[in-house]
Amino acid sequence: MRTKFNINNESGVILMASTMGVFIMLSLFAFYLARFSVIETRTGGYYTQDIKVRNLAMTGIEHGLHSYKSSRNTSNIDGSFNNGTYSVRFDSQNDESGVSLSKSHYLTVKSTGKIDDVERNVRFLVSSLPEAFCFSFYGNNSGSQTFAETNGSINGDMFFNGSVQSNSSASNGTTFIGTGSGGTLLSSPPEFPDIDDSKYEALLVSAQSASPDYQNYALDFNSNDYVRIGSSSDINSGIHSQHTVEAWFRTNNKDSNTIQVIYEQGGGTRGLNIYIQSGRLYVGGWNRRSNESNWIGTWDYTTNIVNNKWHHVALTLSGGSSVTNHALKLYLDGANVVSGSGSRLWGHNPANIGRTLNGSRYHNGSTGNGYTFNGKIDEVRIWNVARTQNEINTFKDTILNGNETHLTAYYNFQENTGGKANDTQTQSNNDGTISGATWTTGPSLSKMNNSSFANRTINLSSYSDSKLLVNSDITISNSTINGPGYIVADGNITINSNSVINGDIYVICNGNLNVVNSQLGTSLSAAVITYSKGNADYQNSTVYGLIISKGNTLGLDGTAHYGAILNHGSSFTLVGNSDIIGSVVSKFSVDLQGNSASITRGNIPEFIGKDIGLDPFVLPGSYLEF
Repeated sequence: MRTKFNINNESGVILMASTMGVFIMLSLFAFYLARFSVIETRTGGYYTQDIKVRNLAMTGIEHGLHSYKSSRNTSNIDGSFNNGTYSVRFDSQNDESGVSLSKSHYLTVKSTGKIDDVERNVRFLVSSLPEAFCFSFYGNNSGSQTFAETNGSINGDMFFNGSVQSNSSASNGTTFIGTGSGGTLLSSPPEFPDIDDSKYEALLVSAQSASPDYQNYALDFNSNDYVRIGSSSDINSGIHSQHTVEAWFRTNNKDSNTIQVIYEQGGGTRGLNIYIQSGRLYVGGWNRRSNESNWIGTWDYTTNIVNNKWHHVALTLSGGSSVTNHALKLYLDGANVVSGSGSRLWGHNPANIGRTLNGSRYHNGSTGNGYTFNGKIDEVRIWNVARTQNEINTFKDTILNGNETHLTAYYNFQENTGGKANDTQTQSNNDGTISGATWTTGPSLSKMNNSSFANRTINLSSYSDSKLLVNSDITISNSTINGPGYIVADGNITINSNSVINGDIYVICNGNLNVVNSQLGTSLSAAVITYSKGNADYQNSTVYGLIISKGNTLGLDGTAHYGAILNHGSSFTLVGNSDIIGSVVSKFSVDLQGNSASITRGNIPEFIGKDIGLDPFVLPGSYLEF
C-alpha cells in the first residue's frame, strides 16, 4: 500500500529553512556592521590619542631644551600632562638609533610621550656652542674690511663680514660673506656670540677678597718636651758642606737665664744649634777635631725678638775643609742679621727639636743636655744647600709642597694629632717622635708663596669648593694641577716650564694670561676653559679646550690648539707653526703670519653640562619624529 506525500508539510519545511537562512545572514551582517563600527571608533580614538601623545612628546622636548639651555642640565626629566606622561633623556655619544654623533660637542635630546598604549618619540640635536662655531673661522668685523690673508690656510667653511680676496678664501670649504664681495652672500649669518660672563666675574670678585691664610698647626713645648729625629745621611751622617735650618718659633720668656733650645744636631765635637738665652737668639756651629777643620765654634746672635710673637729664624752654613769667614749666617724674619766664620761638618749625632739630648755646645763654652724650649715651634725645614736671603725671605711664609730641590727634611706639624712628626718632604723618610709636646695653632701662613707654584703637584680638591682663589698674580712653573676645579687670579696668570693643567679646570684671570712650553687640558674630553680679561699669549704649548680672550691681543706662537676660540680683541695673530683644529670665532679678523699657520674645522670639546657662558643652539634639520 503506497503512502501519499503531504505537500503542505513540504512547503512548511522550505519556509522554515528560508527564514533561518535570512536570519543567519542578517545576524552576520549585524555582527560585521558592529565590528566595523568598533574598529572605526577605535581607529578614531587611536588617531586622537596619537595627536595628544605627539603633543606630549613636544612638551617634553621643549622642557628638555629649556632645561639644557638655561642651566646645561642633562639629568633625566619626567613629567605628566593631559592624563599622559613624557620622559626626556640626553645622550652625548649617540643619536636615537645608537649611531655615534658626528661632533663631540653635539647632544641628542629625546622625548617620549605616552598615553595608555600609544607612544610617540621626537628628538633634536643640540650643539653645546652657538651657531657661529659651525665655521672653521668666523670674523665678525664691521662689514667694511677686506680679508686679505695670503699666508697660512683656513680649511672648512669660513664666514667674514666683509670682502674676501680670491687668494684668501677658505680651502676645502665655502667662503661666506655678510657683505662685500669674494664669497657666497649669507643673508642671515649667525650673530657674534654674546657671552654671559657673570660666572667668571663672580669668581674674580671672590678672588679679590680671598685670604692667603689657612689653618696652620704647631707644637707647644714646655718642661721636658721634644721631638727626636733619627740619624740620617740627609741630615747628620756623612760630610755636609752646605746646610740650612729654618723654623718658626714663639717664645714665652726670652729673658730667662736658662738656655732654651729650639733646634740642635750633633754633640760636643761637631754640631749646629739654635737657642735663646737672656734676650738673645743664637745660631751656632762647630767642628772641633784638629785633624778636620779645627773649628772651635761660632755663635751669631740678635736681640730683636719679642715675647709671644711669631718669629722666623734661619741658620745657613757654607763651609769648606778649613775655617773661612762668613760661612755661618743668622737670618731673622727674612733679614740677614749677622755672619761669622765656619767650616763644613763631618759626621755627627742626630737632630732634636725643642730640647738638647746630645750634649750640645753653647756660646759660653758650656755643654749639656736637658735645655728645653718654652714656647711654640713650627715649620722646621732642613736643606742640603745654603739658602740665599731672597729664597729664605720669599718662602718663609709659605707652606711647602715637599718636593722642593735640596729639601731633605720638612716638619710642618699639620698632623694636629698623634705622637709622630711626619717628614713631609717626598725624597726620604725622616719622621720624628714627639715626646710631651702638645698640638696648638701655628703662625698665619699662606698655602702658597704669593701664588707661586714650582715643581709641585696640586690637587684643586684640597681647596674649599675646589677653587684656588688668589688676590694677586699666579705663577705655575714645572708643576701639575689636577682638577676638576678653578684657578682664579685677580691679577696675571703665568703657566710655564712644562707645566700641565689637567682637564675640567677653569683658568680665570683679571689680567694677562701667558702660557709657555706647557699643556692645558689632556684631550677633547678633558678640556680646559680659559677666560682672560687682559692680553693672552700662548707659546710653544698644547691646548685642549675653550679660549675666551677679552683683552686687546691674542697670540699663538708655535702652539697647537684643539677646541674653540672666542676672541674679543682687535689683534689676533698665529705665528710660526701654530695650528688650530676646531673653530675660531673672532670679533675682528685674524693674522696668519707664515704659511705653516692654519685653522682647520674639527671637533670641539664637550661643554655639555658645563657653565661656559655661551648659549647652545639646535642644529637645523635635526628635528625627527619616530
